[in-house]
Amino acid sequence: MSELLKVASALRRMSDESLANLITERMVNSSGLVDFFDLAEALTKPTSISAAIAGLPLSQAIELRSLAAGNKPNNKVAAELARQMLVSGEPEYKPFESTVEALAAFAKLEIICAVADGKDPAPAQEQIDRDCGIEIFESLQAITELIFDLEHRFVREVGKKNVGLPDIKRFATHLRKPNDYAKQIYELAHLLNLIMLANGRWQLSSKSQDWLAWNQSERFMHLARTWREILGDGSARELQSALDNSGEVISLEEKLSSTYPFADGSVSSKITKLASIAGLIGLAANGWMSSWAIKVLKCDYQGASKLAAGSLPQPQDKIICQADLTLIAPGPLQTEVEIMLRRFADTEQIGMASTYRLSALSISHGLETGLTIAEIRELLQRLSGNAIPQPIEYLLNEGELRFGRLKIIGGESNERTLLQSSDPVLLAEILNDSKLKPFALSQLEDGQLASRFEPEVLYFGLREVGFVAIRVDESGKVISPLSATRQALATEKTNSIAADILRLREQDAKLGDAPDDDDLQRQIQLAIKNKARAKFTVTSSNGEIEFLLEPIGIANGRLRAKDRKADIERTLPITSIIRVVLD
Repeated sequence: MSELLKVASALRRMSDESLANLITERMVNSSGLVDFFDLAEALTKPTSISAAIAGLPLSQAIELRSLAAGNKPNNKVAAELARQMLVSGEPEYKPFESTVEALAAFAKLEIICAVADGKDPAPAQEQIDRDCGIEIFESLQAITELIFDLEHRFVREVGKKNVGLPDIKRFATHLRKPNDYAKQIYELAHLLNLIMLANGRWQLSSKSQDWLAWNQSERFMHLARTWREILGDGSARELQSALDNSGEVISLEEKLSSTYPFADGSVSSKITKLASIAGLIGLAANGWMSSWAIKVLKCDYQGASKLAAGSLPQPQDKIICQADLTLIAPGPLQTEVEIMLRRFADTEQIGMASTYRLSALSISHGLETGLTIAEIRELLQRLSGNAIPQPIEYLLNEGELRFGRLKIIGGESNERTLLQSSDPVLLAEILNDSKLKPFALSQLEDGQLASRFEPEVLYFGLREVGFVAIRVDESGKVISPLSATRQALATEKTNSIAADILRLREQDAKLGDAPDDDDLQRQIQLAIKNKARAKFTVTSSNGEIEFLLEPIGIANGRLRAKDRKADIERTLPITSIIRVVLD
């Protein structure tokens, strides 16, 4: 039996929980997998295996070397390797050929484990925790900012699960951070399942609504839990053991290099990514471990959160309303206050003290999400403790008066979107705006404007150039910008790891019961490629007949295969084959 078939067979026997852990730890993209053979192929790719070996802790690295040399297995450690699909299952625990080939590229353990003399003096743990607290606060703010940004903007997928450079630059500028930091926040939010890809754009998931409802401690626990799940139980136990015995300020870089001897410094390395994320989410700062990191390794997320809370700024509910239409928050706002404020105000600067700006666009967004002008006015007065400045009062009144003046509705055939307004001057201005030329707007006989783009695309395009438009359905009801999140939930349900595993199980059952032509062709090609035997069920005048054959090839609609039992070569019409089961 070929290695691919062995791995696929082992995957079938695993529980759903074990499969989910394997996909998470090996960082496999399971969304496009059709069956267990696809998953097996993804796991046995040289790059995937090398990444998995590079992430092995010391005990597993030593055991893998030993098994590759033909020594007897240490069942406890070898079982961890088998769970990662690097070796076969019990009792032999034999490394797969692809594992042995990838292992040959790694240096000897004696050389890798050497630790250089001379270290920089360690800072005080209190200073480390203070720096980690700043990292946590900045990451929590940046992720929250990304959630609101995706609610207001149309961010397309570029390439394969990437974000376009213009969107990265804009977000980085908004955060006042480098482009690499903005990219890391996108990647982190995706790992946290806060954002997802749906219909070619980055959208918010249902988990993003939980994030907005959580307080600082709950958000940090989600960060820590995700990091720990990617690390894996075996690696966490070994790293925890190394940290338990230290009794001093801990260097993350030193512990990682000694605990993970095969780890390299490449960007694609799992350990490199985990170290980078640890610094991003405040488990480490400048290479030094926080005092709560050990609790995260032990899955004591509440304990870690309580320790980290002491290094985070305390939220408050006070803002200053200014006549230039800005709102200043002297400190971090309470979660529920910030969520309400962000529905009708845009951020200009985020930090310990944040600045928000009111505009016609932001007020319209608040009204679209269901707020009223009275509710906005009441919130501003309550948070500021004073009457709101007259310019803000003018803006609120004008926003209420002009709301709905420009409407976007779905069209038919080539006119996928219609733009309506009672103000012909406004429509003429939009039609002649050079920034909107890509939307190919045209004027209809009744004065409306039409576009071949989707209503959602035109909506965000108009907002980008400053036109206050709203979307309405056929009955004239306002469509909230939050509806995109709700519409994405159906896609989200089919894109989760649990849904992917269910799909693999269903496909496996289908292959045995009612395979279609594509399934049959795929099974036959797999058997030919891997020189494997398969049970073929064919129809004849005498009913169904089953053969155990080794396929050789397909030509002119017929399958050639060796029948070892009868010691002959058989030729079967493809149309007569109704079932193929790899042996």
